[in-house]
Amino acid sequence: MARRRVLTWLASAFLIGQAFTGSLGRIRARAVQAHAEPESKITKVEICIHRDCKRRGGGQKLKSVFEELADGTGIEVGEYDCFDECPFGPNVRTLEGPDDQFGRVLNGVKGKAQIAKILGVEPPEEP
Repeated sequence: MARRRVLTWLASAFLIGQAFTGSLGRIRARAVQAHAEPESKITKVEICIHRDCKRRGGGQKLKSVFEELADGTGIEVGEYDCFDECPFGPNVRTLEGPDDQFGRVLNGVKGKAQIAKILGVEPPEEP
């Protein structure tokens, strides 16, 4: 009887884990789609410099790409310690005007084409 309860518990735990994993994938897909549209009202971009985002390609490397593409647009590029969305990094927050205190955190930001879309500029030609 105890063995049957253990097997039932393991099966339900597995199914719950599978459901959670699937929903995480849908959340990530929505996050990527959310920042696929070009932004035009952005006044400031903050890049996460926490170690988890750095490991995923963020930090100073990502900041330098943002600075390169934002040059001449009037968009300020800064750093922020952590947005507490580490598993989805590298993370970036966009702010629209001086009254925007919270902004919008974008997850999984990588590549010049994606960064150009976020900034609302023409993507650079790849060699």
